[in-house]
Amino acid sequence: MPNIISDGAAGGGGSPGFDFNSPAGQGNRGNDANCNWIDDDCAQTGGPGGPGVQGGQGGPGGPGAHGGTIDLEVNSFSTLIRLSARGGKGGDGGRGGKGQDGGKGGRGGDGEDCEWGRHGGNGGPAGNGGVGGSGGRGGNGGTIVVRTKNIADGGMATLDVSAGGGGRGGDPGTPGQPGAPGDDGSTTGVFSASSECPNMGPNPNWGAPGGTPNPPTLGNGPNGNPGLAQFLQIQ
Repeated sequence: MPNIISDGAAGGGGSPGFDFNSPAGQGNRGNDANCNWIDDDCAQTGGPGGPGVQGGQGGPGGPGAHGGTIDLEVNSFSTLIRLSARGGKGGDGGRGGKGQDGGKGGRGGDGEDCEWGRHGGNGGPAGNGGVGGSGGRGGNGGTIVVRTKNIADGGMATLDVSAGGGGRGGDPGTPGQPGAPGDDGSTTGVFSASSECPNMGPNPNWGAPGGTPNPPTLGNGPNGNPGLAQFLQIQ
């Protein structure tokens, strides 16, 4: 037996958030040692790498369409026929974008034949992944009205006017990678380390890794409302 379908279409998925595929800026280079006959100024360590930016937020899922209207008046109706006017499912939210990698630390200053070259700067912290987009609202169920004089096959007709389910919230984006420590400055030639600059300075660290945003998603979309169904036997 044929079915009569007037279901709402599903909503479209949300667009993905913007990915940051280029790392944050590198730290500033440390100044070289200043070697003159009055004073030997130490070289400076490199500056810290730039912090990564959080990935872009995912777009919202589209709303599901509402179910249609089916209005029938016939002399005889078979209950084996299924009528459906369901609401469409809401679209899923878009995935969050990739977080930006932290910047590399700046290069340490050179010793210039009079002092130690210095260590590079600390790597920059990475950006968190982007927040997943919100799921779309489910469509409402439609309206089905059947009026018939005779009911064939016995039983009850199947009239489906159920609501569309809300779309799923989007997944969070991938966190960025931590920035690398900067390169060491050079120590060349014949030099004599002073009491002010006895070594290359503190060892630089990698930046902090990116993480999952909190909350990770803007959440699932709400469900639609059920529709109206009537099956009437008339004289």
